[in-house]
Amino acid sequence: MHRHRPERQYEHGRRPGHALHAPEYRRAVKRRSLPTPDRGPLPPSKNLSRLHHEEVDVSGDARGVVRVTASSAPVRKAVAYLRGGLAISRPYWVTHALIFVVYSAPAAAAAWLAASAVTGRPAAWAQVTMVVLPYVTAIVGTVVVMVAVSHQAHRQRIGLVRVSLKALPWVPRYFWTNVHTSAIFWLPVGLLLLVRGWQETAAPLAGGLQLAMAVLWWLVIGVVALVIHTRTLLAPFFAIHGDLPGTLAALEAWRASGRHFRLCLATLIVAGGPVAVPLVAVALGLMFTLSGQALILFVTAIGDLVWVGIQAIRPVLIPAVYALYGDLWNEELARRRQEGEPPIPAFVRPLLALTRPLPHLGRLSGPLYGG
Repeated sequence: MHRHRPERQYEHGRRPGHALHAPEYRRAVKRRSLPTPDRGPLPPSKNLSRLHHEEVDVSGDARGVVRVTASSAPVRKAVAYLRGGLAISRPYWVTHALIFVVYSAPAAAAAWLAASAVTGRPAAWAQVTMVVLPYVTAIVGTVVVMVAVSHQAHRQRIGLVRVSLKALPWVPRYFWTNVHTSAIFWLPVGLLLLVRGWQETAAPLAGGLQLAMAVLWWLVIGVVALVIHTRTLLAPFFAIHGDLPGTLAALEAWRASGRHFRLCLATLIVAGGPVAVPLVAVALGLMFTLSGQALILFVTAIGDLVWVGIQAIRPVLIPAVYALYGDLWNEELARRRQEGEPPIPAFVRPLLALTRPLPHLGRLSGPLYGG
Protein backbone atom coordinates (compact mmCIF):
# COMPACT_ATOMS: atom_id res chain seq x y z
CA MET A 1 0.00 0.00 0.00
CA HIS A 2 1.24 3.46 -0.91
CA ARG A 3 0.22 7.00 -0.16
CA HIS A 4 0.03 9.67 -2.79
CA ARG A 5 2.96 12.10 -2.46
CA PRO A 6 2.16 15.83 -2.73
CA GLU A 7 5.55 16.74 -4.15
CA ARG A 8 5.01 15.04 -7.49
CA GLN A 9 4.95 17.55 -10.37
CA TYR A 10 3.31 17.07 -13.74
CA GLU A 11 4.43 18.46 -17.07
CA HIS A 12 2.48 21.54 -18.24
CA GLY A 13 0.59 21.46 -14.92
CA ARG A 14 -1.62 18.63 -16.12
CA ARG A 15 -2.19 15.34 -14.34
CA PRO A 16 -1.66 12.29 -16.52
CA GLY A 17 -4.43 9.78 -17.07
CA HIS A 18 -7.38 12.13 -16.69
CA ALA A 19 -10.33 9.82 -17.35
CA LEU A 20 -12.71 10.55 -20.21
CA HIS A 21 -15.79 12.54 -19.28
CA ALA A 22 -19.15 10.82 -19.64
CA PRO A 23 -20.23 12.95 -22.67
CA GLU A 24 -16.98 11.98 -24.42
CA TYR A 25 -17.67 8.36 -23.63
CA ARG A 26 -21.21 8.51 -24.99
CA ARG A 27 -19.96 10.06 -28.21
CA ALA A 28 -17.25 7.42 -28.36
CA VAL A 29 -19.80 4.65 -27.91
CA LYS A 30 -21.79 6.09 -30.81
CA ARG A 31 -18.65 5.99 -32.97
CA ARG A 32 -17.71 2.57 -31.51
CA SER A 33 -14.21 3.80 -30.75
CA LEU A 34 -12.78 5.88 -27.97
CA PRO A 35 -10.95 9.07 -28.91
CA THR A 36 -7.26 9.22 -28.15
CA PRO A 37 -6.87 11.98 -25.56
CA ASP A 38 -3.67 13.98 -25.25
CA ARG A 39 -3.49 13.28 -21.54
CA GLY A 40 -0.48 11.00 -21.56
CA PRO A 41 -0.28 7.42 -20.29
CA LEU A 42 -2.10 6.34 -17.19
CA PRO A 43 0.15 5.93 -14.13
CA PRO A 44 -0.12 2.70 -12.11
CA SER A 45 -2.90 2.62 -9.54
CA LYS A 46 -0.33 2.57 -6.72
CA ASN A 47 0.48 6.21 -7.55
CA LEU A 48 -2.95 7.67 -8.01
CA SER A 49 -6.58 6.68 -7.67
CA ARG A 50 -8.91 8.36 -10.11
CA LEU A 51 -12.63 8.81 -10.71
CA HIS A 52 -14.51 8.67 -13.98
CA HIS A 53 -15.05 12.41 -14.31
CA GLU A 54 -11.75 13.57 -12.86
CA GLU A 55 -8.93 12.49 -10.61
CA VAL A 56 -9.39 12.56 -6.88
CA ASP A 57 -6.94 15.23 -5.75
CA VAL A 58 -5.79 14.06 -2.33
CA SER A 59 -2.33 15.62 -2.51
CA GLY A 60 -3.19 18.17 0.17
CA ASP A 61 -5.29 15.81 2.23
CA ALA A 62 -3.85 15.29 5.72
CA ARG A 63 -5.98 12.17 6.08
CA GLY A 64 -3.67 10.35 3.66
CA VAL A 65 -6.22 8.23 1.80
CA VAL A 66 -4.79 4.73 1.32
CA ARG A 67 -3.99 3.53 -2.20
CA VAL A 68 -3.40 -0.03 -3.30
CA THR A 69 -0.76 -1.65 -5.48
CA ALA A 70 -1.62 -3.67 -8.54
CA SER A 71 0.14 -6.71 -7.09
CA SER A 72 -1.80 -6.81 -3.81
CA ALA A 73 -4.04 -9.79 -3.08
CA PRO A 74 -7.80 -9.10 -3.50
CA VAL A 75 -8.49 -9.16 0.25
CA ARG A 76 -5.60 -6.80 0.93
CA LYS A 77 -6.85 -4.45 -1.78
CA ALA A 78 -10.37 -4.65 -0.33
CA VAL A 79 -9.06 -3.69 3.12
CA ALA A 80 -7.27 -0.74 1.53
CA TYR A 81 -10.48 0.36 -0.18
CA LEU A 82 -12.34 0.04 3.12
CA ARG A 83 -9.75 2.24 4.84
CA GLY A 84 -9.81 4.71 1.98
CA GLY A 85 -13.61 4.85 2.11
CA LEU A 86 -13.58 5.44 5.85
CA ALA A 87 -11.05 8.23 5.35
CA ILE A 88 -13.56 9.85 2.98
CA SER A 89 -16.64 9.55 5.20
CA ARG A 90 -15.21 9.69 8.74
CA PRO A 91 -14.75 13.51 8.89
CA TYR A 92 -18.43 13.88 7.92
CA TRP A 93 -19.91 11.32 10.29
CA VAL A 94 -22.51 13.78 11.57
CA THR A 95 -23.89 14.20 8.05
CA HIS A 96 -24.04 10.43 7.56
CA ALA A 97 -25.74 10.00 10.94
CA LEU A 98 -28.40 12.52 9.92
CA ILE A 99 -28.86 10.82 6.56
CA PHE A 100 -29.30 7.49 8.32
CA VAL A 101 -31.88 8.84 10.77
CA VAL A 102 -33.93 10.61 8.09
CA TYR A 103 -33.78 7.97 5.35
CA SER A 104 -34.11 4.87 7.52
CA ALA A 105 -37.21 6.37 9.15
CA PRO A 106 -39.56 5.52 6.21
CA ALA A 107 -38.66 1.83 6.31
CA ALA A 108 -38.88 1.82 10.12
CA ALA A 109 -42.35 3.40 9.89
CA ALA A 110 -43.39 0.76 7.35
CA ALA A 111 -42.17 -1.95 9.74
CA TRP A 112 -44.22 -0.44 12.57
CA LEU A 113 -47.33 -0.29 10.36
CA ALA A 114 -46.81 -3.90 9.26
CA ALA A 115 -46.49 -5.04 12.87
CA SER A 116 -49.60 -3.05 13.81
CA ALA A 117 -51.54 -4.77 11.04
CA VAL A 118 -51.10 -8.14 12.77
CA THR A 119 -53.78 -7.32 15.31
CA GLY A 120 -56.25 -5.74 12.90
CA ARG A 121 -56.90 -4.89 9.27
CA PRO A 122 -55.10 -1.62 8.42
CA ALA A 123 -56.86 1.27 6.75
CA ALA A 124 -56.43 1.79 3.00
CA TRP A 125 -53.98 4.68 3.51
CA ALA A 126 -51.86 2.50 5.78
CA GLN A 127 -51.71 -0.28 3.19
CA VAL A 128 -50.53 2.16 0.51
CA THR A 129 -48.04 3.73 2.92
CA MET A 130 -46.57 0.34 3.83
CA VAL A 131 -45.87 -0.28 0.14
CA VAL A 132 -44.38 3.15 -0.64
CA LEU A 133 -42.26 3.93 2.41
CA PRO A 134 -39.63 1.17 2.04
CA TYR A 135 -38.84 2.43 -1.49
CA VAL A 136 -37.94 5.84 -0.07
CA THR A 137 -35.24 4.17 2.01
CA ALA A 138 -34.23 1.67 -0.69
CA ILE A 139 -33.92 4.15 -3.58
CA VAL A 140 -33.70 7.74 -2.35
CA GLY A 141 -31.59 6.78 0.67
CA THR A 142 -29.01 5.13 -1.60
CA VAL A 143 -28.71 8.06 -3.98
CA VAL A 144 -28.38 10.56 -1.13
CA VAL A 145 -25.41 8.65 0.33
CA MET A 146 -23.79 8.35 -3.12
CA VAL A 147 -24.08 12.09 -3.79
CA ALA A 148 -22.76 12.88 -0.31
CA VAL A 149 -19.73 10.63 -0.83
CA SER A 150 -18.92 12.21 -4.20
CA HIS A 151 -18.63 15.60 -2.49
CA GLN A 152 -16.82 14.32 0.57
CA ALA A 153 -14.18 12.59 -1.57
CA HIS A 154 -13.29 16.08 -2.78
CA ARG A 155 -13.33 17.41 0.79
CA GLN A 156 -16.51 19.38 0.07
CA ARG A 157 -18.85 19.59 3.04
CA ILE A 158 -22.51 19.18 2.14
CA GLY A 159 -25.48 19.21 4.52
CA LEU A 160 -28.55 17.02 4.72
CA VAL A 161 -30.93 19.41 2.93
CA ARG A 162 -28.57 20.26 0.09
CA VAL A 163 -27.50 16.68 -0.53
CA SER A 164 -31.15 15.60 -0.59
CA LEU A 165 -32.01 18.26 -3.17
CA LYS A 166 -29.01 17.34 -5.31
CA ALA A 167 -29.87 13.65 -5.10
CA LEU A 168 -33.52 13.85 -6.13
CA PRO A 169 -32.92 14.52 -9.86
CA TRP A 170 -30.68 11.42 -9.98
CA VAL A 171 -33.39 9.13 -8.59
CA PRO A 172 -34.92 8.27 -12.03
CA ARG A 173 -31.47 7.33 -13.37
CA TYR A 174 -30.80 5.14 -10.33
CA PHE A 175 -34.26 3.56 -10.53
CA TRP A 176 -33.85 2.66 -14.20
CA THR A 177 -30.41 1.19 -13.48
CA ASN A 178 -31.94 -0.79 -10.63
CA VAL A 179 -34.57 -2.19 -13.00
CA HIS A 180 -31.72 -3.72 -15.01
CA THR A 181 -29.83 -5.10 -12.03
CA SER A 182 -33.02 -6.45 -10.44
CA ALA A 183 -33.88 -8.31 -13.66
CA ILE A 184 -30.36 -9.72 -13.85
CA PHE A 185 -30.62 -10.81 -10.21
CA TRP A 186 -34.13 -12.18 -10.00
CA LEU A 187 -34.26 -14.14 -13.27
CA PRO A 188 -31.78 -16.82 -12.12
CA VAL A 189 -32.56 -16.54 -8.40
CA GLY A 190 -36.32 -16.64 -9.06
CA LEU A 191 -35.86 -19.65 -11.33
CA LEU A 192 -33.95 -21.48 -8.59
CA LEU A 193 -36.70 -20.67 -6.10
CA LEU A 194 -39.32 -22.04 -8.52
CA VAL A 195 -37.34 -25.25 -9.07
CA ARG A 196 -36.91 -25.64 -5.32
CA GLY A 197 -40.66 -25.27 -4.83
CA TRP A 198 -41.31 -27.82 -7.59
CA GLN A 199 -38.86 -30.30 -6.01
CA GLU A 200 -40.53 -30.00 -2.60
CA THR A 201 -43.93 -30.66 -4.17
CA ALA A 202 -43.08 -33.28 -6.80
CA ALA A 203 -40.36 -35.17 -4.91
CA PRO A 204 -40.75 -34.49 -1.19
CA LEU A 205 -38.17 -35.90 1.19
CA ALA A 206 -38.45 -36.80 4.85
CA GLY A 207 -36.32 -36.70 7.95
CA GLY A 208 -32.65 -35.88 7.65
CA LEU A 209 -32.75 -35.90 3.84
CA GLN A 210 -35.31 -33.08 3.87
CA LEU A 211 -33.06 -30.96 6.10
CA ALA A 212 -29.96 -31.72 4.03
CA MET A 213 -31.76 -30.84 0.78
CA ALA A 214 -33.08 -27.59 2.27
CA VAL A 215 -29.57 -26.62 3.37
CA LEU A 216 -28.20 -27.51 -0.08
CA TRP A 217 -30.87 -25.48 -1.86
CA TRP A 218 -30.30 -22.37 0.26
CA LEU A 219 -26.54 -22.73 -0.12
CA VAL A 220 -26.85 -22.83 -3.93
CA ILE A 221 -29.33 -19.95 -3.98
CA GLY A 222 -27.15 -17.90 -1.62
CA VAL A 223 -24.00 -18.42 -3.71
CA VAL A 224 -25.79 -17.53 -6.94
CA ALA A 225 -27.29 -14.42 -5.33
CA LEU A 226 -23.89 -13.32 -4.01
CA VAL A 227 -22.21 -13.84 -7.38
CA ILE A 228 -24.85 -11.88 -9.29
CA HIS A 229 -24.91 -9.08 -6.72
CA THR A 230 -21.14 -8.83 -7.08
CA ARG A 231 -21.41 -8.64 -10.87
CA THR A 232 -23.90 -5.74 -10.63
CA LEU A 233 -22.30 -3.99 -7.63
CA LEU A 234 -20.75 -1.18 -9.69
CA ALA A 235 -23.83 -0.37 -11.81
CA PRO A 236 -25.15 2.49 -9.62
CA PHE A 237 -21.68 4.06 -9.57
CA PHE A 238 -21.45 4.03 -13.36
CA ALA A 239 -24.96 5.52 -13.50
CA ILE A 240 -24.56 8.26 -10.87
CA HIS A 241 -20.84 9.03 -10.62
CA GLY A 242 -20.05 8.00 -14.20
CA ASP A 243 -23.21 9.62 -15.60
CA LEU A 244 -23.93 6.69 -17.92
CA PRO A 245 -27.46 5.69 -18.96
CA GLY A 246 -28.84 2.87 -16.84
CA THR A 247 -28.46 0.27 -19.58
CA LEU A 248 -24.83 1.15 -20.26
CA ALA A 249 -24.16 1.37 -16.52
CA ALA A 250 -25.36 -2.21 -16.02
CA LEU A 251 -23.36 -3.38 -19.05
CA GLU A 252 -20.12 -1.70 -17.94
CA ALA A 253 -20.58 -2.98 -14.38
CA TRP A 254 -20.95 -6.50 -15.70
CA ARG A 255 -17.80 -6.14 -17.80
CA ALA A 256 -15.68 -4.54 -15.06
CA SER A 257 -16.75 -6.99 -12.36
CA GLY A 258 -16.12 -9.88 -14.74
CA ARG A 259 -12.48 -8.83 -15.17
CA HIS A 260 -12.05 -8.19 -11.43
CA PHE A 261 -14.58 -10.52 -9.83
CA ARG A 262 -12.47 -11.55 -6.83
CA LEU A 263 -11.62 -7.94 -5.99
CA CYS A 264 -15.27 -6.83 -6.27
CA LEU A 265 -16.41 -9.77 -4.14
CA ALA A 266 -13.72 -9.12 -1.54
CA THR A 267 -14.60 -5.41 -1.37
CA LEU A 268 -18.31 -6.19 -1.00
CA ILE A 269 -17.62 -8.60 1.88
CA VAL A 270 -14.84 -6.64 3.61
CA ALA A 271 -16.61 -3.26 3.39
CA GLY A 272 -20.11 -4.55 4.06
CA GLY A 273 -19.25 -7.09 6.74
CA PRO A 274 -18.30 -4.80 9.66
CA VAL A 275 -21.87 -3.52 9.87
CA ALA A 276 -23.81 -6.35 8.24
CA VAL A 277 -22.49 -9.20 10.40
CA PRO A 278 -23.45 -7.63 13.78
CA LEU A 279 -26.89 -6.71 12.42
CA VAL A 280 -27.48 -10.26 11.18
CA ALA A 281 -26.31 -11.61 14.55
CA VAL A 282 -28.78 -9.36 16.38
CA ALA A 283 -31.62 -10.39 14.05
CA LEU A 284 -30.86 -14.10 14.51
CA GLY A 285 -30.61 -13.59 18.25
CA LEU A 286 -34.07 -12.02 18.33
CA MET A 287 -35.47 -14.81 16.15
CA PHE A 288 -34.26 -17.43 18.62
CA THR A 289 -35.09 -15.58 21.84
CA LEU A 290 -38.47 -14.00 21.08
CA SER A 291 -41.60 -16.08 21.37
CA GLY A 292 -45.34 -15.82 21.01
CA GLN A 293 -46.80 -12.50 19.86
CA ALA A 294 -43.44 -10.72 20.01
CA LEU A 295 -41.92 -13.20 17.54
CA ILE A 296 -44.90 -12.85 15.20
CA LEU A 297 -44.56 -9.06 15.22
CA PHE A 298 -40.81 -9.22 14.58
CA VAL A 299 -41.15 -11.70 11.70
CA THR A 300 -43.89 -9.55 10.17
CA ALA A 301 -41.77 -6.41 10.33
CA ILE A 302 -38.40 -7.91 9.40
CA GLY A 303 -38.85 -7.37 5.65
CA ASP A 304 -38.95 -3.60 6.18
CA LEU A 305 -36.35 -3.64 8.96
CA VAL A 306 -33.89 -5.14 6.46
CA TRP A 307 -33.88 -1.78 4.65
CA VAL A 308 -33.06 -0.03 7.91
CA GLY A 309 -30.06 -2.32 8.24
CA ILE A 310 -29.01 -1.74 4.62
CA GLN A 311 -29.16 2.02 5.18
CA ALA A 312 -26.78 1.54 8.12
CA ILE A 313 -24.33 -0.37 5.90
CA ARG A 314 -24.22 2.27 3.15
CA PRO A 315 -21.98 4.91 4.83
CA VAL A 316 -19.23 2.29 5.08
CA LEU A 317 -19.79 0.28 1.90
CA ILE A 318 -20.48 3.05 -0.63
CA PRO A 319 -17.27 5.09 -0.08
CA ALA A 320 -15.17 1.91 -0.41
CA VAL A 321 -16.87 0.84 -3.64
CA TYR A 322 -16.66 4.45 -4.88
CA ALA A 323 -12.86 4.24 -4.72
CA LEU A 324 -12.89 0.77 -6.29
CA TYR A 325 -15.08 2.00 -9.14
CA GLY A 326 -12.66 4.81 -9.94
CA ASP A 327 -9.64 2.54 -10.19
CA LEU A 328 -11.37 -0.14 -12.25
CA TRP A 329 -12.95 2.29 -14.69
CA ASN A 330 -9.73 4.14 -15.37
CA GLU A 331 -7.94 0.84 -15.86
CA GLU A 332 -10.66 -0.12 -18.34
CA LEU A 333 -10.28 3.19 -20.19
CA ALA A 334 -6.54 2.59 -20.48
CA ARG A 335 -7.26 -0.84 -21.93
CA ARG A 336 -9.67 0.60 -24.48
CA ARG A 337 -7.20 3.21 -25.64
CA GLN A 338 -4.99 0.30 -26.61
CA GLU A 339 -7.52 -2.30 -27.76
CA GLY A 340 -10.50 -0.21 -28.89
CA GLU A 341 -14.09 -0.04 -27.70
CA PRO A 342 -15.90 -3.39 -27.26
CA PRO A 343 -19.11 -3.68 -29.29
CA ILE A 344 -22.46 -3.05 -27.67
CA PRO A 345 -24.50 -6.30 -27.68
CA ALA A 346 -27.47 -6.29 -30.03
CA PHE A 347 -30.01 -6.91 -27.26
CA VAL A 348 -28.80 -3.78 -25.41
CA ARG A 349 -29.39 -1.33 -28.28
CA PRO A 350 -33.22 -1.30 -28.07
CA LEU A 351 -33.02 -0.47 -24.36
CA LEU A 352 -30.65 2.41 -25.10
CA ALA A 353 -32.98 3.67 -27.82
CA LEU A 354 -35.91 3.49 -25.41
CA THR A 355 -34.46 6.02 -22.97
CA ARG A 356 -32.38 8.18 -25.36
CA PRO A 357 -35.20 10.75 -25.97
CA LEU A 358 -35.88 11.20 -22.26
CA PRO A 359 -34.46 14.27 -20.47
CA HIS A 360 -31.48 13.77 -18.18
CA LEU A 361 -32.86 15.14 -14.91
CA GLY A 362 -29.56 14.61 -13.10
CA ARG A 363 -28.14 17.66 -14.86
CA LEU A 364 -30.62 19.81 -12.92
CA SER A 365 -28.65 19.18 -9.73
CA GLY A 366 -25.40 20.57 -11.11
CA PRO A 367 -22.02 18.84 -10.79
CA LEU A 368 -21.70 16.19 -8.12
CA TYR A 369 -18.04 16.81 -7.46
CA GLY A 370 -18.06 19.70 -5.04
CA GLY A 371 -20.08 22.00 -7.28
